[in-house]
Amino acid sequence: MRKGIILLFMICLCFPCLKAQEIGITIDTQKSLGNINPYVYGQFIEYMGKCIDGGIYDENPAVSDERGFRKDVLEKAKELAPTMLRFPGGTVVKTFHWEDGVGPKDKRKAKKNLIWGGINPYHFGTCEFIEYCRELKCEPVLVVNISTGTPDEAANWVEYCNGTGDTYYANLRRSHGYPEPFNVKYWALGNEEAAEPDAGRHQDPHQYVKDMWHFIKLMKLTDPTIELIANGESNNLEWTKVALKGLDGAVDYIAYHAYVSTDAGRPYSIFKKIRRSENGLNNYAKLIKETVPDEVKDWKKWYRFPHRTKPVKIALDEWGIWEHQEPPYGTTNTYEWRHGLATACFLNVIQRCAEHIGMANWAQMVNILSPIRTNESTSVRQTVFFPLKEYRARALGESVSADVTSILVDKDLPAIDVSATIDREKKLMTLFIVNISPKELKGRIEILNGQVDKLLDMVVLSSTSIDAKNVLSEPQKNVVLTNHKSVNRKVQELKFQGESITICQFKLK
Repeated sequence: MRKGIILLFMICLCFPCLKAQEIGITIDTQKSLGNINPYVYGQFIEYMGKCIDGGIYDENPAVSDERGFRKDVLEKAKELAPTMLRFPGGTVVKTFHWEDGVGPKDKRKAKKNLIWGGINPYHFGTCEFIEYCRELKCEPVLVVNISTGTPDEAANWVEYCNGTGDTYYANLRRSHGYPEPFNVKYWALGNEEAAEPDAGRHQDPHQYVKDMWHFIKLMKLTDPTIELIANGESNNLEWTKVALKGLDGAVDYIAYHAYVSTDAGRPYSIFKKIRRSENGLNNYAKLIKETVPDEVKDWKKWYRFPHRTKPVKIALDEWGIWEHQEPPYGTTNTYEWRHGLATACFLNVIQRCAEHIGMANWAQMVNILSPIRTNESTSVRQTVFFPLKEYRARALGESVSADVTSILVDKDLPAIDVSATIDREKKLMTLFIVNISPKELKGRIEILNGQVDKLLDMVVLSSTSIDAKNVLSEPQKNVVLTNHKSVNRKVQELKFQGESITICQFKLK
């Protein structure tokens, strides 16, 4: 029989005129939801709008260093500390040819961006991307053009990045000033390939499988150690099932994309969509389990490269909030504090789905659906920046069950959303609590199969109002309040704040 230890918490006081209401949180430290892969705290950049050119890269020496990296953006990106960075797309990859963006910049091939508009000078290419990843100390993931590119071109890119021998493409990289290999481990086989309007040509999943085997063979024969991400279609499970089954053994991840938005006049609709995304991810994981076994058997030795050695995981390589505001294509979004709360709720989903998700990338990092916005002279951290930063910094290595009993703020929508992570060796537990209600709430926390020694510290993210936002016209103003408090003692009564994100770290006995 499990022993329940009940702790009483009231967290932060901001609405003294409102009577606190009680919620219940039950954490089972022995009910693991899986180890959290560090790569779930990634970001994504694409040749779209001012994400790269005019965002992370700008050749104006007044704002950038000698490499063209915008100094203010790089500083903020380091603060965000993504664990992974995905490049160069996105849909734009369907017309991307990597050799256009290497070598002397004055000799690179500027081309029309046929997907998103404008001109791509490709002064930020493969080598600059790798340098940027090294600055951020994050893992690169490259997406291969399988629409207008060829298997040979993809294999050459692998050799350029990872080759160590006396070969043409390894020597080409060396001639560009990079004697050591980049060791890019993660490679994606296209992006949203079933979408006919997006210049893709693989609406038939059987054709995708047939074509991908040629890409896979040449890429893996070039570097057998790389891991591959197959295209997946979150809204077309039958397409995904065919792709998964047809490529079994050769791919390590299957892609899933999830964007949420707010319905007009229904402010809580975005939170309901996030909950539906969790159901979608769980159903996707179920499809993977039903379609491909955890272990690969009867692998043909004449492939001459090894099969995967772990179960296929979800690559949530595009997720975020898309409110369809300004050009291009409604992707220049100004986020309010409600979007900060929604981001935390989505991060809770990712942590609760730790068993299934092998990597995740917020789309995108600068200017396009982004935590960082710029103009010609300055930049700001949007509201979504802060939960992305804090979750990345404070999550522990394993997710455990956290169930909530809560008041509702809308039909079928609880006010409280929670995830819990632990480090068993260090005997630490971090609890992430999002209160989307404007009311203060006090929480009754029940710990099953364990005991809390003391509350070490807590961070509360809040704002001046639910619709407050950071804007470029007032770059020194920050509407997000970050309150860090060191506690280091047993606590019987704390207080919760309305419309806030609270992160508590406990020492376990």
